[in-house]
Amino acid sequence: MADINTLARKCGVSKATVSRVFTGRARVSEEIRARVLAAARELNYRPQQVMARDCVAIVINEMPNPARRTSFTERLLNSAVFEVTRRNLLTEILPVKDLPKLYNGYTKAVLLLLSEQVIEQHFEQLSALSMPILTVNKQYAFSSAVCTDHGEGVRLALEHLYKRGHRRIAVTVDQFFNQAGRERLDAYRAFLSAHGLPELEPVMYTDLEPEGSNHRLLQLLKQEPTALIACGEGVALPVLHELHRLGIRIPEDLSLVTSELSGISGWMTPELTTIDQELDQLAAATVAELVKLIRHPETPQEVRWLHTHLIVRNSVRNLE
Repeated sequence: MADINTLARKCGVSKATVSRVFTGRARVSEEIRARVLAAARELNYRPQQVMARDCVAIVINEMPNPARRTSFTERLLNSAVFEVTRRNLLTEILPVKDLPKLYNGYTKAVLLLLSEQVIEQHFEQLSALSMPILTVNKQYAFSSAVCTDHGEGVRLALEHLYKRGHRRIAVTVDQFFNQAGRERLDAYRAFLSAHGLPELEPVMYTDLEPEGSNHRLLQLLKQEPTALIACGEGVALPVLHELHRLGIRIPEDLSLVTSELSGISGWMTPELTTIDQELDQLAAATVAELVKLIRHPETPQEVRWLHTHLIVRNSVRNLE
């Protein structure tokens, strides 16, 4: 394994420049960064400054967006960074466009906080990475995964509503075709079928498309549900706002169950009954799996499932 002097000589740069490439404490040009990383791979160089600490790369679609602070990815990212730091690991947050910057001698494991669509777009690049990879709420052959049981959350909400006399229950999901959306819709349809209830046509409600989502919500309300389950952390507040804007009283006119926003849901009017996938617990489990992959990179790929819970507050009316 080469040392920093050999690498610096090969690249024609100073040792300080090599150090900046790996620490990120000061900017270097993309041309120099690419040259140093290519030479480091060739020479099997491992940065001395990270010998005692392992670096985790968290790959995201794009840099955090202040307008989406309640979204699942934004909230999980905050919790994951806290957990990584608490365990004395180094953290590198990397937009997916910068995947070529990942370097095996520096990055010991990769956490993908990406949509399934983006993963499919970069599938070959991700499959070619040599370090252990972990995904959240999605499963691939190239990675291990930590997954919330989203179907369980919908079943818990349906059971709660059913016990309180609701028979016309509607559901919105933030995505139809990702793993979480499929689990939620399957659980919804299975419960209605098992209890002989009418299926109200589900709609997709996403904070990324408010105008179209609000139109679909209005069409759903024409099916005259007595209760609505709105799935997805990022849509909890937009759905509540739109229902208020339409003059619909909760729970007098419509009972509402949303996804839990810790520190927010319990302060709304009314206090929202929620499906809680416990993002702090999810982040802790995710980082624990990353540590295991770093310490034992030969560990076979596996999927770890986590339970969801229902937090009962005041947004569901008892019809019996």
